[in-house]
Amino acid sequence: MAGPSRILVPVDLKDGSRSVVDYALQLARPFGATVDVIHAWEPPQYVAPDLLVASPGWDATSLEAMARDTAGKDLEKLLRSVDGTAPVALSHRVVIGEAGNVVLDEAERGKYDLIVMGTHQRKGLTRMLLGSVAQKVVGHAACPVLTLHVSQD
Repeated sequence: MAGPSRILVPVDLKDGSRSVVDYALQLARPFGATVDVIHAWEPPQYVAPDLLVASPGWDATSLEAMARDTAGKDLEKLLRSVDGTAPVALSHRVVIGEAGNVVLDEAERGKYDLIVMGTHQRKGLTRMLLGSVAQKVVGHAACPVLTLHVSQD
């Protein structure tokens, strides 16, 4: 069995995200694998994503465009902070949609060999209300999924 050549790394941009990306890069280096980091932004259920957001002196912009821009900047900041000692082909993007579905769709579309993602291991009511993106991905992904426990915020 050959090692991975394409690794998908979904991140939520919270505190554990850097350690997940660092781990994926460490896995990728010996195999010369590429790493694609994605962040899924899910529009609020009760607010239209094309709602215009404006304040004095600013151009009005849609909520979706503002969220995508902010998440993109946060993602770039995260990737600037990771260990770059040995080069790995690294790309990143923000995708709109429910996180679990986005990860599964991206993994299938991109023909990834491995998904590396964090899990907060929430329990009880929090898990019931928020669900588990990692559990959904592990249960439905066509490729192996490596989950890493990250601290809860």
